[in-house]
Amino acid sequence: MSSLDDLRALLDPAAIVTDPQAMAPHLTDWRGKHRGAALALLRPRSVEEVSTILRWTSATRTPVVPQGGNTGLSGGATPDASGRAVLLSLARLNRIRTIELEGDTLAAEAGCILADVQQAAAAHDRLFPLSLGSEGSCQIGGVVATNAGGINVIRYGTVRDLVLGLEYVRADGAVIHGLKPLRKDNAGYALKELVIGSEGTLAVVTAATFRLFPRPRASATALCGLASPADALRLLALLRQSAGERISSFELMCDAEMGLTLNLVPGTTLPLDERHAWYAFIELGDSDPNSPLDELLTRVLATALEQGVLRDAAIAQSEAQAKAIWHLRFAVAEANRRAGPIVSHDTSVAVADVPAFIAAIEAMAAERFPEARALFVGHVGDGNIHVVLRLPRQTPAEQLADIGHAVNAEVFAIVSGFGGSITAEHGIGRSLTGMLVRHAQPEALALMRAVKQAFDPLGILNPGAVLAQR
Repeated sequence: MSSLDDLRALLDPAAIVTDPQAMAPHLTDWRGKHRGAALALLRPRSVEEVSTILRWTSATRTPVVPQGGNTGLSGGATPDASGRAVLLSLARLNRIRTIELEGDTLAAEAGCILADVQQAAAAHDRLFPLSLGSEGSCQIGGVVATNAGGINVIRYGTVRDLVLGLEYVRADGAVIHGLKPLRKDNAGYALKELVIGSEGTLAVVTAATFRLFPRPRASATALCGLASPADALRLLALLRQSAGERISSFELMCDAEMGLTLNLVPGTTLPLDERHAWYAFIELGDSDPNSPLDELLTRVLATALEQGVLRDAAIAQSEAQAKAIWHLRFAVAEANRRAGPIVSHDTSVAVADVPAFIAAIEAMAAERFPEARALFVGHVGDGNIHVVLRLPRQTPAEQLADIGHAVNAEVFAIVSGFGGSITAEHGIGRSLTGMLVRHAQPEALALMRAVKQAFDPLGILNPGAVLAQR
């Protein structure tokens, strides 16, 4: 028998998929930039089956690539072209295990869809604040493994700030039972912090315990037209003076990106009378149903208008209008995918440096890549700006890789000059392994390699996306 036949003797028939058509959607990333092959798609239904699979992959030295909802933007969930690896889908581990209202915690398995976790919390009058454009399809294990961010980081932090406990399986099949819902735990090294954001290179996440929050009972949403990123930071400062921690989201988008979204994504409309150079998306939230957030937001925006910080604003008058505003923001990834060839980046700098950083990118693009159009969108409240260079549609396919490498080198040089990060929330994946080695401090890189060796001495876990790969 082949080694795969050995595995069939240990799992139920539905757990092993080898049909090419069934596997095909799992063999390319969401953007269609990475394509691979796999020996099989494995679909365990329990933690014990995950353990069984990893014991088998270790014994047979078979590479394994964990995959959640396959919505990542760095290619980290796509196998290489060798066909030696197995894909490990956690989709069948999809139970909400516990919800504890006394401590405001929720434990969910890795295959749970993020939107389902949000709804489970809402059904118990609580908020799970992680919010992404892919929340209808991304999975909990994936957002933990990538330390996802989203639009609410300014108030609630990244996934790392939401996880209390973690259950995961090591490369050798050992299960680490760490779902403790503890706010304080100083008993030894915080190993879960290494697994969060490790992109499936250290262990396979099977469940997590999260913090919940009071559900907002009052909210206010607005889309603002601005002249510059500097004005966006001035508007954010005015908001912070009056709204403080009630600011849930503060997003920035340039007009060229807005134009793509309006032109290429059906159902999008601009609620302002005219276009502006830049836009800010704002959401305030409060657990007090009597909180006058609409009045507060109106007052702050009026002050900003008087001070020349703001050009125009539309405040949502209903939940439907608020959703329509946020649809403009969430539709950006789809618009960029439809726009043709692009080179995209997930960068972060200090919040105060955002205007100068954007100006530096614009100047570089105009000088080095005049045929491209620089686009910007991101979470300006936490310094995470997504830089996109849109290339002409007629750019020859055989030139795209070389252009991409050249653009990356220029953008990341600017990022390094600002003391920023080459990836704020998307991760290294397969796309940026070489860039990490180039830009990371050598001593830090050596520690990463040592951590990888300790967790996965055989190097079977997601070898194409190893953070410390030489």
